[in-house]
Parts: sequence; C-alpha cells; structure tokens
Amino acid sequence: MLVPVRYSVERWSYTLQRVTGVVVTLYFVLHVIETGNFIGGPTVWYVPPYDFAKAYYEHVKEFLHNPIFDVGLVVIGWMVAFHAINGLRLTLAHFGITLGRPSRVEPEAPPRSFSTLQRAIFWLSIALAVFAVVYSLNALMGVFAR
Repeated sequence: MLVPVRYSVERWSYTLQRVTGVVVTLYFVLHVIETGNFIGGPTVWYVPPYDFAKAYYEHVKEFLHNPIFDVGLVVIGWMVAFHAINGLRLTLAHFGITLGRPSRVEPEAPPRSFSTLQRAIFWLSIALAVFAVVYSLNALMGVFAR
C-alpha cells in the first residue's frame, strides 16, 4: 500500500483529490478561527480605549510573521489550485464530456477510465498547482525577486 509506483495516474488523481479536499476544508475552518482571534473576538468591541485590541493584534501579527506559516500557505496554495482544476476535470467527466467512447473490455488491457483529454487536464492541474507554488513563493518570500 505504501509503494507509490504500484499505482496508476487514476489512483493518484483520486487520492490527491480526496486528501486536498480534506486539508483545504480543515484549513478553512482553522483560518476562520484564527481570523476571529486575530481581530480580538467579540469582546474587543466592548473595550473603549481599544488598547487590548491593538496589543492582541500586534501579538498575533508577530506570531504569524514566521517562515513556517509562509511555507504552509504555499502548500495550501498548491492544494487549492490542484483541487480546483482537478475538480473541473471530474465535473466534465461526470457529465460525460471528457469520457471517450465505450469499448469492449479486454482482460489484459489496462482500464480506460482516463481518456487522453482527462490525462491532459490532470497534468494541467499539476502544472497550474506548481505555478501557484512559484507565485506564492514570490509573493510571500520574494524568492524570485530581482
């Protein structure tokens, strides 16, 4: 089970779609919680001088100004880009647009669940996700700045 070369592109697409969906959902929930805490939560509006809100904001900003969080955002960027483009591929397949014509099943032939167009869209989703990583690295860390 842990030998990745045993699996085909179809299996990798299936697994990556599920894993990225779960991780992006968890990130979204944690992001909402973190953003709610970042602005001080509901109690911040009841403090008239707003000193508490400013101190809390500065503390969280200092905590989040960390390269580890930037790398995490780059990984999330890759996952969101891959999940979105691969989701479009799955939607097109669901409506039968990218599926080829059905053919007779041969016992020794590999499954034909992935048409050439579907494989191209899968690799396009990988390429666009890598582009999202490069863009994120440049935007967050200035890796490719001149």
